Amino acid sequence: MRVELPYGEKKLILDIADKNLVDVIQPREYIAPARPENIIKNAITNPIGKERLSDIARRGDTVAIVVEDHTRPCPTKDILPPILEELSRAGVNDSDIVIIVGNGIHSPPDFETIRKVVGDKITRNYRIITNDAENGDYVYVGKTKYGNEVEVLREYVERDIKIITGNIEYHYFAGYDGTRRSILPGISSEKTIQFNHRMMFDENARAGELRNNPVHHDMNDAMHLAGCDFAFNVVLNSNRRVVGAWAGIPDPVLDAGAKVVDDMYKIKVKEKADIVITAAGGYPHDIDLFQACKALHMAVPVVKEGGVIILVGECRNGHGNEVYYEWMKKYSNSDEVKSALMEKFVTGAHKAYYHFRTIEKYNVILVSDMDEKEVKEVFRMTPERDIERALNMALDIAGGDAGVRVIPYGTNTLVIPEG
Repeated sequence: MRVELPYGEKKLILDIADKNLVDVIQPREYIAPARPENIIKNAITNPIGKERLSDIARRGDTVAIVVEDHTRPCPTKDILPPILEELSRAGVNDSDIVIIVGNGIHSPPDFETIRKVVGDKITRNYRIITNDAENGDYVYVGKTKYGNEVEVLREYVERDIKIITGNIEYHYFAGYDGTRRSILPGISSEKTIQFNHRMMFDENARAGELRNNPVHHDMNDAMHLAGCDFAFNVVLNSNRRVVGAWAGIPDPVLDAGAKVVDDMYKIKVKEKADIVITAAGGYPHDIDLFQACKALHMAVPVVKEGGVIILVGECRNGHGNEVYYEWMKKYSNSDEVKSALMEKFVTGAHKAYYHFRTIEKYNVILVSDMDEKEVKEVFRMTPERDIERALNMALDIAGGDAGVRVIPYGTNTLVIPEG
């Protein structure tokens, strides 16, 4: 069978023998409307549990709008104009609006990257700032029930009207992205982010889990402490098309979006496979290894222990995080990393923990554009440029009759074994 795997902004083609193919896990996707701007407009003008933004804001109000950074596929260029139109309708001056890129612990994007995220016209006409988790100007807004002392960017906290925007999809330890992620980690201090991420070791800190997930609840507490007057989130299909949009009170916005994500991307399978081929889903999910490895972690529940995982991700920006890189060089296994993180949590190092935990149980082959020596010596995966050779290598390890499962959109898809 011929399968297509997203790779950067193109596709890789792979032929898999019928005798080996177990299944290709494709999402049950919603069909996007011809005019997705109508969904966006309808959500903004019919918010859940809130007045319209144009009725909340007043002339003279100062406004902060948090947007996703370039590592998320959120269609910010389509979201911002109707929000700005609502504020204009309320009489808010453009000069009283600041747009904040909620990049969390990611490096602050440069001007050109910001322009691609928000659009050329908005870049020219509005003040745009980014989060600098190490050096930003933060305000203490209170303590979560877990004891996290929440510090949020002053430019957000001191504004009269606070708006968050984003995209809802699975997150491997926060349950889902969306809503409260705009605040924590989006525009929080490194100290606050570190405290929150330390809870990733909890057994309920996993993709698709909200009810008992301490990471989620801590994030949610932080959002309510910082304040949010209006949330707007979307859900996309694998073609990056808007298939759902909700605005208003953040909690029901997240609930509504998570339900659609589950409807499309939560898929049960009867058995684990000997080999799993998982693609991060193309750009920007595979912009670097730090992002692409989310698909690796999502594949773990449905591959047999000792089996093979082939991770497909372009990684045009290399590993993507210096802390991740240095901890992979410094430590030898997941227990060492966990022990060090429990003593002092360092953001970015958490990825090394998940990485070690996976390569300790599975044979991992990485199909990417990364430096092969770095892949092999630092990240301890088998590097490969060609997807066909990677599959042949996996069959040599697992046996010629090994069953192969393919997950083309691994970052977004929650595949779980039945029972």
